[in-house]
Amino acid sequence: MPSLNRYALLKNKHSSRYKTTLLSSAILGASLVVATVAHADNETISAANSAKTSHWSGYVSATALTNMFKQSEPSSYQSVSANGRIGYRDTWGSVRLSVGGEVETHHDQSYYYDSFLEYRSPAKKLSQDWTFIGSAGVYLPSSHTSRKNKLYAAPRIAGYFFYHPTDEWSFYLSPRAKYNAYKYEMGRQGEHFVEHQIDILGDATWSFAENWYLDVNGSFGMSSKFNTARYDRKFTASEELGWVFSQGWVAAFGHNNSGGFYDPEQGPSHGFELYNKRSSVFYLSVTKYL
Repeated sequence: MPSLNRYALLKNKHSSRYKTTLLSSAILGASLVVATVAHADNETISAANSAKTSHWSGYVSATALTNMFKQSEPSSYQSVSANGRIGYRDTWGSVRLSVGGEVETHHDQSYYYDSFLEYRSPAKKLSQDWTFIGSAGVYLPSSHTSRKNKLYAAPRIAGYFFYHPTDEWSFYLSPRAKYNAYKYEMGRQGEHFVEHQIDILGDATWSFAENWYLDVNGSFGMSSKFNTARYDRKFTASEELGWVFSQGWVAAFGHNNSGGFYDPEQGPSHGFELYNKRSSVFYLSVTKYL
């Protein structure tokens, strides 16, 4: 899903005021709460909201998703999703709430995502091109799986280091840590739940033409389950092509894939590949920024 900062990047591509706006604003992008299987965690477009005088900001988005399996195959996946965010900001920072849900059209299933309530600190300018924003939030058990597994809450802390060297290029790096507070350490089938999760995410956005952008996003995560010292490792990569076709409206086409790193004991078939039929998902989204 595109994020508001990309819209700002394109809208202000030839504006000398844009860099100052981006570096001094509290950047309000979309969070991972919205369909991480199909959306990049993009943060590069919400400076457009920060340039406005209103304390309120947000977006609504609709997305169609599919993998490459035939509909007759058991692993086939097609769905439509809707998600949104409402935020309020002031001199002390910002507070945001993200919600969403999905309907799998192939398997006729529907579910909500876990809601995410977040506080973000005011932007701190580290240098001419670098900005830092701190984040503290909590995932609330809105989804059926979280409620079934008796998840109380999942607090998360994160940091965002934004680098904006030119009007055409923007980057950020985001380390984050999450703790899942479950009532029980194991599920009904004896499976151990994930307790700790550590991620580091990197993102690059290129505004290559008027009203067009390309975003590449990758994250490396490690997670450990209750009563274990072993960390499972996972890598996720996303690519997105976006078009600002009207004021505040963005259409995007993207691809997301995730998998583990190469393990000599498991073989290359269990390693990460940029495209993998088993785990790749393609999506088309339309987003309206408020």
